[in-house]
Amino acid sequence: MISRPVAATLGCCGCRQAILRAVASRPLAGVGQSASRGIRPVASSGFRGVAASQQFGTTAQRSAEEKAGIQELRDEEDIVDSNEEADTPWFLDVEPPRRAPLQHIASLPKVPENAPPLLEPMMKYIYEDMGLDELSMLDLRELDPPAALGPNLIMIFGTARSERHLHISAGRFVRWLRKNHQVGARADGLIGPGELKTKLRRLRKKAKMLGTNTMIMPGSDNGISTGWVCVNFSAHDHGAQESHSYDESGRFSGFGTPLTGTTVVVQCMTESRRNELDLETLWRGILKRNMEEMQKVKGRKVVDPSELESMVSAKIQMPDSPSAQQWQALKLASQQQRQFSTMARRLQAPPQSSESRVTSVDSGALVTEDQPHSPKLDLSTLRRHVHDVQVAGTPVSRETFQGLISAIFQAEVTAEDTAPERLALVDQLSLMAEERGVHVTSKDWLITLIETIVTSPAYGPELQRAQKNVEYLLSTKQTSALKTSEILRLMAAYAHRSDWDKFWDAFRSPARFLLPRSPELYEYAYRVMAATGDRKLCTDALRWVYPEMLKEEPKIWPVGSLYTSLKACILAADPSAENLLHHPPPQDTLDLFGQRQLAHREFVRVLKEIETMRQHYANEQAREHSAQTLRNLSGQMPSSYN
Repeated sequence: MISRPVAATLGCCGCRQAILRAVASRPLAGVGQSASRGIRPVASSGFRGVAASQQFGTTAQRSAEEKAGIQELRDEEDIVDSNEEADTPWFLDVEPPRRAPLQHIASLPKVPENAPPLLEPMMKYIYEDMGLDELSMLDLRELDPPAALGPNLIMIFGTARSERHLHISAGRFVRWLRKNHQVGARADGLIGPGELKTKLRRLRKKAKMLGTNTMIMPGSDNGISTGWVCVNFSAHDHGAQESHSYDESGRFSGFGTPLTGTTVVVQCMTESRRNELDLETLWRGILKRNMEEMQKVKGRKVVDPSELESMVSAKIQMPDSPSAQQWQALKLASQQQRQFSTMARRLQAPPQSSESRVTSVDSGALVTEDQPHSPKLDLSTLRRHVHDVQVAGTPVSRETFQGLISAIFQAEVTAEDTAPERLALVDQLSLMAEERGVHVTSKDWLITLIETIVTSPAYGPELQRAQKNVEYLLSTKQTSALKTSEILRLMAAYAHRSDWDKFWDAFRSPARFLLPRSPELYEYAYRVMAATGDRKLCTDALRWVYPEMLKEEPKIWPVGSLYTSLKACILAADPSAENLLHHPPPQDTLDLFGQRQLAHREFVRVLKEIETMRQHYANEQAREHSAQTLRNLSGQMPSSYN
């Protein structure tokens, strides 16, 4: 049974409205949470009984009581909300993640003027959706005649991350063009998923028939991996049909389809394939040559090479890769050379020695104060001098370094096994020369090392191994033919050691670069062979060196020192050749076999041929001298009459 105060409260219209507003203004979540926590005591709720003394109060009193009740309910709601916030555990109170700003914002190639509107969204799709990197664009619309790919050519290059990424992205790109822009593109080199399965099945079947599984070799191209997909299509081509063609005078010239629209080619490649083909350089050269030819056809003045290069660069947009720029900067920094060393060992005080101190070094010999007439020094003196040069840090020329190296290897042998010490000193000198800007891998430097090592009095297994290393380095660095003086130095060094295989290998070096040999090389080869006095060596040399000398262009005549050395080599191979040539035995004293043997004697015929060539050269020189004299006389006659 409801008590009388409650009934009186509910009977009041203002009280009922206040209670309804209080209940309706409470949030549902709060109600649910309060219900889950249990029913609060009646004292804390808004449903309070009204005292008997206040049942019949005035309207102002009732409205004040209603406002006080509403304010109390709002305070309770705020307390409940604060308690709910305090109940949130600390590990759930986490700030939302913040993304770090990108270090590099890719700059896409700018769309050239009068290009199809399709090009701009296509570039964004290629970079953002396809995921191709290192985008570059070539505007080849000015090619005349146009390229075989189509007229008004615009070519785009992009790099895929892998073979799988290449084919998947290229296939999606073709479908995107067909769906969004109604463009039928053709993808050359694209392998679809169905085609890939078919090729793999055929390979497995073929391997099964052969009884082996070696048909699929790792790293080989079995028609599955291409590394290159060329997507090409024509934009703005509204189905041009064949029409009549007229020349400039208005006369009918034939039929043909006008070249309209823009051909867009997207070259999708893997990184290795792109570096291997380097198509950007190829098309850059084609565009440059075409621009130069068009300037000549139009009768314009030939532009400056720098201006032509700027015109070509305006048509080509290469990728702006920060990593590539950083790598290029590192390569340039690695090529810097220190003119003076900053190593701590340079700061050591030079040892003072009153016995012997090197005062001057040149490329020919080393001279000391206490040994003015001795061209050779011992290793201890050279070691002190090298140390002095290192500590002083004074400028030293290339010739001085080479003279020091020659002196180290040519030093007299005062103890056994001095080769390691000599090599250590030369290594120290080479390091110091490189620090001071001397190119220690040049051909002249390497030939000096070979020459001094081979002629060293301490030549042995250690120096022989060092010689092979330097020769290998020279062969790898030899991108052009050696000079005649350099070849002569190598031949002299190998002749000193009687290493005839390497002697003739140096003699053959010009032929590797399709260059003729000079008469000095032939003269030195004949002279060295004659100096050996070995009949077999001279015979073998004459049988292949002399025919090659006759084939040289320009022709080499056996005159002067060349004739002397060649004749000496022939006489070393056949000492009686000259006597048999000038004073042959009577024919009646020889039998038939002896006559034939004399007629076919090898070096007698060679010597006779040389004498004939020498006489012919002398006659030619005499005729040229006579003709020159007549020309001089004919040129002086008019002046004498005047």
